[in-house]
Amino acid sequence: MKATTKQVLTGAAWLAILLAMIGGVMLWQHQVRKAKPLTTVTVTSTERIPMVLLLDSHLTHNQKQQLITNIQHTSASQSMVTATITTTGAVTFKGQLLNSDNRPYLQVQLPTAVNAEQQAQLIKRVLTLAQQHFEFQRFNLVGYGTGGLSATNYVEHTTTRLTPQHLILIATPFNGTSQQNNHRHKTTPVTAKSQTTTLAKLITHRQSINPKLQVLIIAEKVVKAKQSLPLQSALAGQSVFKPVVKSYRQKILRSWRTQSDLLDNRQIGNAIQSFTD
Repeated sequence: MKATTKQVLTGAAWLAILLAMIGGVMLWQHQVRKAKPLTTVTVTSTERIPMVLLLDSHLTHNQKQQLITNIQHTSASQSMVTATITTTGAVTFKGQLLNSDNRPYLQVQLPTAVNAEQQAQLIKRVLTLAQQHFEFQRFNLVGYGTGGLSATNYVEHTTTRLTPQHLILIATPFNGTSQQNNHRHKTTPVTAKSQTTTLAKLITHRQSINPKLQVLIIAEKVVKAKQSLPLQSALAGQSVFKPVVKSYRQKILRSWRTQSDLLDNRQIGNAIQSFTD
């Protein structure tokens, strides 16, 4: 009798365990059916980070517009403001920004009759006033042609607060345009004996560049046509930035005509967007 009772109790215990397991499985299945699928959430920054443009003074209005169009072709439409500064430091802003402009464009027009150090001070003044007027802190800086030289000189003479987050230099004649001092298609640094005074001076002052600055140099390699700006000169900025900054890149775009072909190259916009994102 005792053995029978023991068997009954043992069987009941196993039955209880089995029922508990079945109940647990059913509860889990019920919760799985109720669970909602995960949704990917993309957070877009609403912080205003303008793209400041220092363009070659020899470009025509149409060439400037062509370049700007290709720079911004990959992004949503953003407003453009032009800042003009005189030798005395008087700044005029032309254009307005919308509240929705989080990546607007600020084109800076500098006077021509000033030296490199004066240019740097004038750019600092424009940016200081622009930060107050258009309410932004961080910005990116794009230089084209001789505007790239002005931008390079600027980052060597500015403060930490007024240092751009990204610096993009396009078709910049760091070592001039002479075929004697530069090789048309070489990508190696310019030797010391072939450096122009401008390049040597930029190299001398490179230690004052903020190492957190992120730099992209875009150069053009012309195929089956005359290379007006030697590739080695356009990439000579590597001697200025590579030893100093933690993030340095260079990109060579191919074209089949002349330097003006680079102005119409939509790869510029792609390169800039992937670099600044």
